[in-house]
Amino acid sequence: MRMFCNITQHKIDFDSQKNSLNYFLPLVKSEALYRDIDALDRIHANETIKIAIIYVGPGQWTEAEILSNSLEDTSLSYRSFVSGLGWRIDLKKFTGFTGKLEADGSDGATCPYYSGQGLDVVFHEVVSMPTDTSDPRQIKKKRHIGNNHVHIIWNESHHNYRPETISGDFGNVQIQIRPLEVGEYGILVYCEPQIKPFGPLINGMVVSTDALPDAVRTTAINGYRHTMQVYFKAFSHPYAVRQQSINRIVERHIDQSW
Repeated sequence: MRMFCNITQHKIDFDSQKNSLNYFLPLVKSEALYRDIDALDRIHANETIKIAIIYVGPGQWTEAEILSNSLEDTSLSYRSFVSGLGWRIDLKKFTGFTGKLEADGSDGATCPYYSGQGLDVVFHEVVSMPTDTSDPRQIKKKRHIGNNHVHIIWNESHHNYRPETISGDFGNVQIQIRPLEVGEYGILVYCEPQIKPFGPLINGMVVSTDALPDAVRTTAINGYRHTMQVYFKAFSHPYAVRQQSINRIVERHIDQSW
């Protein structure tokens, strides 16, 4: 924070045509300036994405059955796949983007996570969240899973997963994975009609165990971005949002006597 305050005491005005630095603009120190900088610090520098991971066990069909799954209900191949998507973070200790997962243990102790190339992805995994035996609808899980634009579904139920299984207004893109022969997985991709195809995975593809995690993660990220472009046409990358915020801070707090 102190380092950032020092940096933002001056704004460098860059003249792109002359390709030179013109002058520094000093800012007036004030409580309002520090509040604005605090707000700026809460804007993520990286693109942030949250994606649901849903495990469907043998014979399962309903939302209640699926949301009631715990980690011990899953298969070894499912757990291996999830570990390939990224790594696990400790929600109690982690200070980065968690997609609104709480640090107090109410949403689980850990969750899968991926970060790279200006991107942070948190996976809301159904089986990592505590199962409330007194709530057949699993509302606490549903409030996270049901509010994700992209769902990854690992389907061991031996029938096609219906896109409307998890009720709600989201789940705009759904990537279904079905185990086939040993080491091979079938892919089904559902997306709403407004969303253009994005890949790299498409309907009917068969993917090997080794290629599966990277291919699914990349497809899920692309699906999320395409969804944002359709439903949030004013969507801007965090870099642009931060630059706009810095410009507003400078305009608001510039030393007029300079």
